[in-house]
Amino acid sequence: SDLLVKNVYSTLMQELSGGVGLMLRCCGAPADWSGRTELFGNSLQEFSEQWQEMGKPKLIMACSTCYEVFKTHLAEAPILTLYELLDELGIPAEKRKGTPAVAAIHDACTTRHENRIQQSVRNILHRLGIQIEELSLSRDKTECCGYGGLMFFANPELAKQAILRRIEESPLDYVVYCAMCRDYLASRGKRTVHLLDLLFGTENELPNARRGPGYSQRHDNRVHLKNALLRELWGESVADKEGYEKIELVVSDEIRQVMEDRLILVEDLQQVIDFAEKTGNKLVDGKTGHFFAHFKPTSVTYWIEYSVQENRFLVHNAYSHRMEIDEDAR
Repeated sequence: SDLLVKNVYSTLMQELSGGVGLMLRCCGAPADWSGRTELFGNSLQEFSEQWQEMGKPKLIMACSTCYEVFKTHLAEAPILTLYELLDELGIPAEKRKGTPAVAAIHDACTTRHENRIQQSVRNILHRLGIQIEELSLSRDKTECCGYGGLMFFANPELAKQAILRRIEESPLDYVVYCAMCRDYLASRGKRTVHLLDLLFGTENELPNARRGPGYSQRHDNRVHLKNALLRELWGESVADKEGYEKIELVVSDEIRQVMEDRLILVEDLQQVIDFAEKTGNKLVDGKTGHFFAHFKPTSVTYWIEYSVQENRFLVHNAYSHRMEIDEDAR
C-alpha cells in the first residue's frame, strides 16, 4: 500500500545519514524472463546511467528479484536487501493484533542461494516473537510461488498447480518477503502476510487472508503511489487526468475477473471507448443496443462490448488478440 512504502522510506530517512533516494521503476526482470534481450538491455542501461549520475550510491532492494537482477547484471554496484539492513538496524516493532504466534516462512525463489537474506528475515521474525516453522522445501530448496519466469502468463494452469503444491506444505500462516509471493499464494486462499506488513503496517488486522490487487488495480496503485510521493515528498505538481483517463467505466465483478484472466487493463478499455466515441467507429446490436468497438493502442487489439448509462460506460464483455486483420478496400 501507499502507506507501507511511505513508512518504510520515512524510517530509512531517519535511520541513515547522507540522504536516501527512492526509485520506483522496474528492474527489467519480466523482459529478461520473456527473452526480450534488447528491451532488458535498454532498461538495465538506463538504470545504470541514472545510478552513475547519482554518484553510484549503495542500492537497497526491497524486492528479491531486483536484488538478483542487479547482483547479476550490475556487479559493480554495492547492493543489499532491505531485510538485511533492517536486521542490522534492529528496527523495533510492536507485536500487533493479528500477528501469528507461529508461522511458516516461504523463501522467495530468487533468494535460493542468498543465506544472508534468508537469515535476516528469520532474525527479524524472532525479534517479533514469532515461532518459525521451516517448510520441507525452504532456503536453498525453496520452490517458486508461480510467478517466476512469468509462469502464470505463459502457462496459467501449471502456475496454479505450483501455487497449490506450495501452500499445501503447511496449514500454518505463511510469512513472505516478496510482494508477488504474497499475492500469488493469497490468490488461492492461503493466509499469507508480507514481512513489511508486520514491521510497518498500521492496520488493526493484518492482511493475512486478503487477496492481492488485480491486474488493473496493481497498475493503478503504482501510478497513485508515484503521484502521491511526487506531491507530498518533493512538492512536484502532477498532471490532472485528461482524455480517455476521464472515462468512467462500470465493471461487474464477473467482467472484472474476465479482464483479469485476459490481462486487460481498465486503461485499455478506456482507450477503446475514447476512440469509438470520437470517431464513430463502432457497431450497434439492434436487439440489445450494445456497442461493439475495437482499438489497437500498441501491438494488441482490444475489443469491448458496452452501453452508455448517464455519461458512464457499462462494460458487458472484453477480449483482445494479436493477429493482424488486413483489409483490401476496393
